[in-house]
Amino acid sequence: MEIVHPAHSLSQDTPEQLVYKLPQRLGCGIIRIDNFSSGLRLLYMDMKPHKPITLIGRVDGWSFGVGFSIIGHSQSRTSDFAPSVSLDPGMSGHFIIPDFKEIEEDILSRHKLKVCVLFDTKTLLNMANEDEETFLPFLKGLREQVFMSSQGKILPQMSQAVNQLIACPYSGKTRALFLEGKAMELLAHRLEQLKGDGAKRNAQPRIKTIDVERIHYAAELLAIAPADPPDISTLASKVGMSRSKLYQCFKIVYGHSPLDHLRRHRLRIAKDLLQQGRHNVTEAAYTVGYNNLGYFAKLFLAEFGIPPHKVI
Repeated sequence: MEIVHPAHSLSQDTPEQLVYKLPQRLGCGIIRIDNFSSGLRLLYMDMKPHKPITLIGRVDGWSFGVGFSIIGHSQSRTSDFAPSVSLDPGMSGHFIIPDFKEIEEDILSRHKLKVCVLFDTKTLLNMANEDEETFLPFLKGLREQVFMSSQGKILPQMSQAVNQLIACPYSGKTRALFLEGKAMELLAHRLEQLKGDGAKRNAQPRIKTIDVERIHYAAELLAIAPADPPDISTLASKVGMSRSKLYQCFKIVYGHSPLDHLRRHRLRIAKDLLQQGRHNVTEAAYTVGYNNLGYFAKLFLAEFGIPPHKVI
């Protein structure tokens, strides 16, 4: 994986805009950051690397944002938040970086296109003072020191705003006003989406604390021996639940089924083994319990956006 430290420079054509262009030896691509007087920033990334790359940069002056992944897979992490978080194509999400940290982003596909609306702590608190309930998800994330808080599908109104933003026909001050308006619109759409998600979560059946603990124990049992995990009946018996209750509670706690949880855990381990360089694809697949290499490669590609033999 090629490591890239983007060095942004001021645009010669547009004041208050920072630009970085990917070196030609790595492919083609650009990152633009527009700064607005309101405290918002708009990040536009369009990368077409020849092979997977890792972008590493310091957080400078902002710590909150909403992202919209249009094309391609990527994974991001902070310097002290070891697990990577993915934002798949067609998904929106909001991220929170309470302190100024180094950010690493793996561009895992041949084309990555995304848009992010960024704002600093002061701007967030000013907005929250005006409407605390609306910005509660961000404030809660700040208190809990999380990185990526939640994700949701890019809605049609979000997609329309992103497309208009990308195709902006204006220049000068008119361009800045147009882009800032679209940035505000995207932020509003994401906040409304969070409100809707919150209402759905509140409508879900509540589960007892003891059942949450049982589900965490079930996840631990799946992680202990990924190549030889217990079947669902055995897993349910070990944690003291019926199969149907295990499925229901597992989905409430983790957002997916036990089998999906096991699959993701297996693939993450396999990816780590490949990145360490001491296992080939066959060995990594067998280690985590996949005997069918074709099926393993298919799942790996779907999860990370690259085939296992391309992991560096």
